[in-house]
Amino acid sequence: MRVSLTRSSLLIAAVLLMLLISFASAFALDMPGIEKHAAAYNNRVANAPYVLTSMLGSEKINLVVTRDNGTVFRAGMDMVSARIEHVIPGGYSNATIIVTTNEGTINDVVRSKEKISEFKNMTDDGRIKFETRSWFTEIKLKAALSSASVLQFGYDLFFG
Repeated sequence: MRVSLTRSSLLIAAVLLMLLISFASAFALDMPGIEKHAAAYNNRVANAPYVLTSMLGSEKINLVVTRDNGTVFRAGMDMVSARIEHVIPGGYSNATIIVTTNEGTINDVVRSKEKISEFKNMTDDGRIKFETRSWFTEIKLKAALSSASVLQFGYDLFFG
């Protein structure tokens, strides 16, 4: 059961990032923007089947984005049972997943007509990086992110 919990948590981290960058005209690299997207995510995940949301583990996810002007935006998201319970500026010192990218990469995904494909390409190219605290979680993360169909399934389930 631990394997499916962790894989689901990693998938939700990837899907969460996809949600945050999928709102082309509304995406903002600031706390009010992230909080707005977190609220939209929570509204959508509330409609997901209980069987799925009950399997999702709890994670502390840090989002680290280098802006075009060279400054760095950092935010932490505390995920509990598939919901974002807290969003904090600066992130968590004990994050279990760290997502690192830059504003240009986000804009490339936002402008793309094929967001899943572009997201996967950017992840494969290292322009979007996911770090974990254990090698075992890292292996599962790579497996989850290596499949466009898995990402599409998660995206469609929560946001389709």
